[in-house]
Amino acid sequence: MTSERAYWVAWSSLDGVGPILQKRIFDAFGSLEIAWNAPLEDLARVNGIGLPLAEKIGMLRSRCSPDTLLAEYEDRSQAFWTPPDDDYPALLFAIPDPPPVLYYRGVHHGGSRYQGAQKTKALLSNALTVGMVGTRRPSSYGVCWTRRLSQCLTRQGSIIVSGLADGVDTLAHQSCLKQQGITIAVLGTGVDVVYPAFNQALYEQILETGLVLSEYPDGTPPDRGHFPRRNRIIAGLSRAVLVTEAPERSGALITAHLANDYGREVYALPGSLDNPSSRGCLKLIDQGSQMILDEYHLLESLGRLPVVTTPGGTLPVPQAEQLTLDAAPVTVPPPRPKLPPDLQAVFEAIADEPLTLDNLVQRTQLETGKLLGTLVQLELQGLVIQLPGMRYQRQN
Repeated sequence: MTSERAYWVAWSSLDGVGPILQKRIFDAFGSLEIAWNAPLEDLARVNGIGLPLAEKIGMLRSRCSPDTLLAEYEDRSQAFWTPPDDDYPALLFAIPDPPPVLYYRGVHHGGSRYQGAQKTKALLSNALTVGMVGTRRPSSYGVCWTRRLSQCLTRQGSIIVSGLADGVDTLAHQSCLKQQGITIAVLGTGVDVVYPAFNQALYEQILETGLVLSEYPDGTPPDRGHFPRRNRIIAGLSRAVLVTEAPERSGALITAHLANDYGREVYALPGSLDNPSSRGCLKLIDQGSQMILDEYHLLESLGRLPVVTTPGGTLPVPQAEQLTLDAAPVTVPPPRPKLPPDLQAVFEAIADEPLTLDNLVQRTQLETGKLLGTLVQLELQGLVIQLPGMRYQRQN
């Protein structure tokens, strides 16, 4: 007997039927199996189809076997969900254009990472998911507050959702993992393709406790058109979206606007008028997004999130008293280790504000190769962090 899962795969393979139209067909018939076998005149009445497309669908479906197509998909990759699967995130299915096929990689405790992600799936139904996005070139202010907010939310049990991109995305994932939290990376490539490539180690870390998701099949390379589309998945998975720093023309603003369209809360961190990378956040605030004043203010606001209704019921709302900084464990940084003189000299040259490699060469008077080797050692000890553009600063 053909499963509803097979029909989601089959409909998604038909030319002219995208995620929005597929969701409309499901809403109209209540089942994609029923829709598959429906008369063309019934299909034509679905908003967005009409008789010409209905006739094209009729021709295409006559050449397609849902069972055979599903078997082909499962031969290529068993690690994917469709909306009828129990593991498909209910919050994501609530949007008007959920991905019909959602590929994943993640840990299944007691088995391999490709056998499922049940632990994270269970948490998705009960934990607060927060999207964190922003510029690929954050200022020291953006770096500081992205880390601070990600760590604060993680300590409260939130799941951090972002896109594994350079800059704010990377910082949000890293800061969550530093607190032993769970984070989800949504890719604009196949789940087996790491982009940017320098985030390979971060990707591997995320797989240990969280999820990597994509609507694109394994092996799909980066493409400019994929990244704006994947932003809807970040917004759809998130109860709230935070933009910590973004210029006026930024993919982060696409995510924010989508989140607003989906009825999710959008928060923006105010920044300096002199910083072009803050202009996007200031514009969001001007358009009605909530302003982040500090951690206390953010947690208090998140405690008043509206109820979200999904096909599986309503999602729980975190109570304000559960989201308090008082409940957060106090992390006392360990004492700095005693460093050999050569490492100590470079460490002392690094400030809390980012410095370029050229600045450090001038400060330390070391050859570039030797300086880079020393910086790697300091990074491995958790004393220094490398930022985009070969900039370095002390690890907070």
